[in-house]
Amino acid sequence: MPVIKLRLPSARHDRTPARRTLQSVSPAQSRPHRHCRRQLLRNRRSVRSQIMSHPLPASHDVDTPHDSPDDIAHDVAQAARALWHTNGTNTTTGSTPPHLPTGDERGRIDAVPDIIDRASPLTPPRRDMTASGADFHALHAPASPPKHDPTSDARLDETERLAALRRYEILDTPPEPAFERIVHLASHVIDVPISLVSLIDETRQWFKARQGIDTAQTPRSMAFCAHAILEDDVLVVSDARADPRFADNPLVTGAPNIRFYAGAPLRTPEGHRLGTLCVMDRRPRTLDAEKRTLLADLSALVVDALELRRVNRVLGDMAMRDGLTGALNRRAFLVQAERQFSAARAQQRRLSVLMLDIDHFKRINDTWGHAVGDRVIVELTLIMRATLRKGTVIGRLGGEEFAVLLPEADAQRAVQAAERLLIAIGGASMPGASGSKGLTGPIRFSASIGIGSLTPDDAEFGSLLQRADRALYAAKQSGRNRVAVM
Repeated sequence: MPVIKLRLPSARHDRTPARRTLQSVSPAQSRPHRHCRRQLLRNRRSVRSQIMSHPLPASHDVDTPHDSPDDIAHDVAQAARALWHTNGTNTTTGSTPPHLPTGDERGRIDAVPDIIDRASPLTPPRRDMTASGADFHALHAPASPPKHDPTSDARLDETERLAALRRYEILDTPPEPAFERIVHLASHVIDVPISLVSLIDETRQWFKARQGIDTAQTPRSMAFCAHAILEDDVLVVSDARADPRFADNPLVTGAPNIRFYAGAPLRTPEGHRLGTLCVMDRRPRTLDAEKRTLLADLSALVVDALELRRVNRVLGDMAMRDGLTGALNRRAFLVQAERQFSAARAQQRRLSVLMLDIDHFKRINDTWGHAVGDRVIVELTLIMRATLRKGTVIGRLGGEEFAVLLPEADAQRAVQAAERLLIAIGGASMPGASGSKGLTGPIRFSASIGIGSLTPDDAEFGSLLQRADRALYAAKQSGRNRVAVM
């Protein structure tokens, strides 16, 4: 009966894929080939492992999960070739084992891999084994991944940590009871004379709260806490003189003569370690697991206090700010103004206030719409912040009306500041969409400014503000886009 035999295309068909065809052969002729093929197909993976032990060109990864017919043909030919090289002609008798093809058949099939390579458009190109090793590696070696620099990660982490510390706005602030209570509790619970809430910035450690030590800060290079913030857990130094990291530290060799140290990192919700809650003693000692846990819990209370302080500051700031411009609202501006007015009167210092109003603002709203009017108000606020000194107190008193406090400025200096503002406003413009009257193009606006300056007769800030308001009215009556003083 006929059997299936793999027949491979001749070289003249090198542009057509390899395919299986039927050919009638006698059972006697086909038996050796049938035996070989069955063995190969039944143990394909083991045969491939034999192939890999021979210096044969590989067409593709043997572990590719989806083989095409061309791949199967190639694998069979490669496997047969490998077996022939391994189990070929007996060197003693010169005869070929009966289960393998004769020498001329072997020679024809030795060329099969190259025929398949040329014939199949799906097969990736083979590497040229005649090329030099340098050429091969240059063409086929994978690109080297960029080298990882761990110091760059450390610098990035430190930059982010310092930015997080600054967001709390805690450095160099006065003592606060919430933090003082925690250091007192830490000293009592751990039974040590010194306890600190220590915050580490670029160059120093600064103590937000302290007990048992007079200094408010030390250089970062001397700080035990600079080591503690590198750890996730409590850092314990039982005897600083026996620890090579701290044996020569001036805080160990001199006052306050630290021997024992334990510091729990102050870890923010984002994972930044801002500093520590630390305790110290002037004699060597240890810290058991229970007290380590207590110190870590107390450090978490410090972080809670920091978070509460920040939230209260944000909420308080929101209550004091105008929602559109970010300037102080009327109430907050008047509080600040009263404070500065009282200080200026007590110290006999100069103080002026500007009252500013956008000219023809109703016309802007009617022509361009209220959304554009809001943008004009925001733009004016940005101009004032860019033109005036940093930290100048600006308040939006209502609508398009603003007030500005100028400490250490008499009427003459206040006029100079107001004129700079008018020049900046006159040079500004905003892109405008189509208005209600079909107008398009840039939007320009102007403002009028009234000035009031402190006199010995002023008993309260209200009188100063009223004079600035009357001066503003005079500037409007005189033609707008100008400064008036009263």
